[in-house]
Amino acid sequence: MRIKKIIVLLILFVLLISFVPFGGMIKADEGYGLVTTDKGEMYRDTHGNLFPIVVIDGKREVKLNEYELAPLEALLERDAKESKGQSALPEEILKKYYASKDFSVSTSSYVTLPAIYSYKQGYWRWGNEWLGTHKRYTIVNKGCFLTSSAMMLATYNLTINGSIVDPLNLNTWMGSHNGFDSDDGLIFGAIANFPGISSVGYFESCSDAAIAIYYHIVPIIAVHHPGLHFCVLVKTNGEKNTTTNWIVNTYDAITGGSSYYAPERMYYAPYDNIAELSNYFSTLARVGYTFADSDIFRTAYPQ
Repeated sequence: MRIKKIIVLLILFVLLISFVPFGGMIKADEGYGLVTTDKGEMYRDTHGNLFPIVVIDGKREVKLNEYELAPLEALLERDAKESKGQSALPEEILKKYYASKDFSVSTSSYVTLPAIYSYKQGYWRWGNEWLGTHKRYTIVNKGCFLTSSAMMLATYNLTINGSIVDPLNLNTWMGSHNGFDSDDGLIFGAIANFPGISSVGYFESCSDAAIAIYYHIVPIIAVHHPGLHFCVLVKTNGEKNTTTNWIVNTYDAITGGSSYYAPERMYYAPYDNIAELSNYFSTLARVGYTFADSDIFRTAYPQ
């Protein structure tokens, strides 16, 4: 009888405790935004963390800790993306970003890739090689996407047969891994099978590009110049603005000069001392580029 009483009491206890509201236990994606607490109005992120809201110069800011403030609008926008699953960034990157409570990637600050390998599509060793497998175009003519992809993979320190990735060996690798369509357009999805890469992503948001750069991921940006062109984004403040997005280009569009005699591989770290007229490091506005209509960004995520 005593055992039965204990079992009954345990069942009753479990039933009772299931009805107790635990206000602090909020599942991710259950809700975010402004909430009213006994401490006044606060901001709740998608992981249930609560932060005080302060007003500075008429603008509402979220106090993430004793020293760090972040614009309320920026946090709402990012939490909306994560909550609705709209971000194309991998889940582990988003979780790492949110868990750190580091919202320094905002519209008021720039992020910059710490370094990048740079190639020119017209370099003599590969410029006149056929792009893809159908011998329609050469790399110097149509190889900006291939060259940008080589820059990205080389920056991740990836190799092909023991040699750092460059446009020449990547062209061969892509050709043998279904990496070109019937018109020798590069199929970016094939890079998901490249050794050392976990997946690839396509996305529209400059804010996502800023988070990617924050974690040393290399975004390839599609632009109009006026035709479609690909280069590598290396600095941004997260705004979709041609004056606040900086690129390392695959050729010199400002001077119109040839890259035939350019250095085979340049390693930029940092960018501050690079002459802008060389077009190695320039804003989109400086070279007269505008954003592509869709799928503005492409990137591969290293393992």
